[in-house]
Amino acid sequence: MQRVEAYPHRAKAPPRVAWEPYLLLAPGLLFLLVFVYWPLVYNLWLSLFEWNLVSPQARFVGLGNYQALLQDPLLGQLLRQSLLYLALAALGNFLLPLALALLTLQVGGRWAELYQSLLFTPTVVAVSIAALVWLYLYLPAAGPLAKAFAALGLPAPGFLADPQLALYAVSLVANWKFLGFHYLIALAGLKALPKEVLEAARVDGAVGWAFLSRVLLPLLAPTLVFLFLSALASALDYAFVPVDVMTQGGPFGQSSNLMYAVYQEAFRYFRAGMAAALAVLLTLGMAALIVGQLRLLERRGVYG
Repeated sequence: MQRVEAYPHRAKAPPRVAWEPYLLLAPGLLFLLVFVYWPLVYNLWLSLFEWNLVSPQARFVGLGNYQALLQDPLLGQLLRQSLLYLALAALGNFLLPLALALLTLQVGGRWAELYQSLLFTPTVVAVSIAALVWLYLYLPAAGPLAKAFAALGLPAPGFLADPQLALYAVSLVANWKFLGFHYLIALAGLKALPKEVLEAARVDGAVGWAFLSRVLLPLLAPTLVFLFLSALASALDYAFVPVDVMTQGGPFGQSSNLMYAVYQEAFRYFRAGMAAALAVLLTLGMAALIVGQLRLLERRGVYG
């Protein structure tokens, strides 16, 4: 039997739109729009002009800034130095913390707690303060390192004055600053591994390098991925302050990198368009790095 509606003339009400989620997201979206997306768009627009930050007129040059950058041999030098800086960060904040965490597990007891406290202490120090501390350590005549070399009867190297050593000396500051944080991550990952699996592997005869490469590191893979990505992120975040405090990119630009070069182009040489173009290229490079990181995180072999 067909059902008869009580009010056939009444139309169905349209579905109600839930505005609450959008209202909750609005402050965050507004923040991103004002402080992230709009600066990106403005920087892209500025890269098409030649402007000295003072003149009221900006001359449109199109892709001229990009062409000048790609033809400048200094860009290749800055790129090599930036990649070397990242490689040193991966060495100091990825491999070294993992090795120290493995050694700490061998110590155990109160000594292990003491080592954790000592290694984590530099993490609470501000980056600028850490740079000043190492600037004092690197002093060529009165610094502690120079005195230590003199006590051994050896000439003290010019850590910040030698073009071959300046980049390594500056990168050591960032590595020292974040060593304790990444050390605790590696140590927590090692302590979270299932002990029954490790003990079963030892019973089956897995020792030494075989135990490390076939049992321990595969189980630790998720922690290693996070540790590696965190090491790269901290290196990118603090590629400016140590260079600015200690060397200002010298000697002869050997300790500079792409991030510090953007600052120099804009606020030292007053070439805002060139700095904006360099920032665009740097942003594209960082975007490619982020895509690579996401692909690494999405691999089933890592977390499966």
